[in-house]
Amino acid sequence: MTAGTMFLKIITPERIVLEAPVKKITARAVDGELTILPGHEPIVTALAIDIVEFQGESSFDTVAVIGGVMEVKKGEEGLSDTKLTAYTTHGDKDKGQENFDPDATYVTIVSNMAELDTEIDEARARQAKDRYEAEKTQKTDKLEVQMAEMALSRAMARLKATELTKRRKGGHNR
Repeated sequence: MTAGTMFLKIITPERIVLEAPVKKITARAVDGELTILPGHEPIVTALAIDIVEFQGESSFDTVAVIGGVMEVKKGEEGLSDTKLTAYTTHGDKDKGQENFDPDATYVTIVSNMAELDTEIDEARARQAKDRYEAEKTQKTDKLEVQMAEMALSRAMARLKATELTKRRKGGHNR
């Protein structure tokens, strides 16, 4: 492995959504969009309710995230023993630390909810969007309006992920 290597790990309270080598990550933070490439400087940023796009070995993929935090670290810099163990396995618990690359870039996203584009039921997401749009206009309490707006944002992120996937499968490349 070289300094051009980058690993992405997406974690929710329920599961590890993704743990894979990637070439590029694009995400929307609360203060704007950013792209992470191998060798990126360390950063911690809050993510918006939106999508995270990443380029694997041969394809672009998308995950809908409901906010969260993204941390970028170089090699061993600041990695705790827990993180080191998690990153050294790369999906194979028997391999241990032999896979750890001290020159690689490690990106961790922690979110309350994250779904890969392939896991999203587009029809359900569209129904949820329509339902929350209607709810939002019917609510009068400020807190209820905010809750409906957040639910609508989640549905929109899920739909955005499925739409990007459909465009890519239709032969449209970036």
